[in-house]
Amino acid sequence: MTVKRPKTACGFTLVEVLIAIVILTVVAIGGVAFIYHSQVGLIFQGDKRVALETANSRLEEIRASQYGNITPVNDDYDIHYLSGQIGSWTKTDSDPSETKTINGKTLPIVTTVRYMDIDGGFNSYDYIRITVNTGYREAISTTITLDTFCFP
Repeated sequence: MTVKRPKTACGFTLVEVLIAIVILTVVAIGGVAFIYHSQVGLIFQGDKRVALETANSRLEEIRASQYGNITPVNDDYDIHYLSGQIGSWTKTDSDPSETKTINGKTLPIVTTVRYMDIDGGFNSYDYIRITVNTGYREAISTTITLDTFCFP
C-alpha cells in the first residue's frame, strides 16, 4: 500500500529567504561595529595609559631631584612652569611648550609648581604643589593630570 502525501510547499519561499538574509546582515553589521569600537577603545585606553606613565615618570623625576632645584628664586612665590630633567630643572613664568615622544607619538607635557602657604606668613611657603598635565590624543584636547606635594 502506498501513502500519498498531500501537495505541500517544500523548501523556503523567496520572502523567507530575503528576511533571513536581512536578519543575518543586520547581525553581521552589528558584530563588525562592536569589534571596531572595541579596537578603538583599546587604542584610546593605551594612549591614556602612556600619558599616565609619562606624567608619573615626570613626577618621579622631580621627586628624585634635590629639593633645592625647585625652590623659588628671589622669594618669587608665584606659579612657575618646570621643564628639563633630573638635576637641571628650569623655572619659567610661561609655558615652555615641552613635549615627549613615546612610541612615535609626541605628547605635550606641562609641569607647574605652586608654592603653598598654609599659615599665612609673608615671604615664605610651607610646601610645594607640583602638577603634571600630559595630553594623550592629538585631535582631542584630553589630558591626564597628576599632583604631588613636596615638603621642605
